[in-house]
Amino acid sequence: MTNGSVAIENLDNSEIDSLDLKIIELLQHNGRIPYRDIARSINTPEATVRYRMKRLLDDGIITISAFINTGKVRHENVSYIEIKVNPSFFETTLDELVGMENISYLSAVTGEFDIMLEYIYKDNEDLLGFINWLKQKNGVTALKSRNILKIYKAQYPARISQE
Repeated sequence: MTNGSVAIENLDNSEIDSLDLKIIELLQHNGRIPYRDIARSINTPEATVRYRMKRLLDDGIITISAFINTGKVRHENVSYIEIKVNPSFFETTLDELVGMENISYLSAVTGEFDIMLEYIYKDNEDLLGFINWLKQKNGVTALKSRNILKIYKAQYPARISQE
């Protein structure tokens, strides 16, 4: 099962208004909603919705993609991995992680650990190999992983308030 979703990117450099946010909110509920239905829902001409969508997509403010519900797909598992690193990690390993297909989420975080990532793996051998690879990397000082057994709610990305 896939859920259509809209990722919001780089809001700092682009102007979006309440109409754009209404369009984005509708797309976050259904990434496949026709422009005609968006226009009716927000009481705006369809041509305006088409123009706004083109601008939002062309400017890279949003992307539209499908997310896999990993709980419904066999042979796909999710592990959240937290990594404590020293500064050399950012110079040597971070770019490698960004480019890896199996990493669906990667961020710098506050707290005991410095990096958090979501790793999609096929089986325990795959996960073990990845964790051992990470442990060997320059700059990794500690690592903690948690495997997801069942997902009760997944909302990607988080909603943006119109207030």
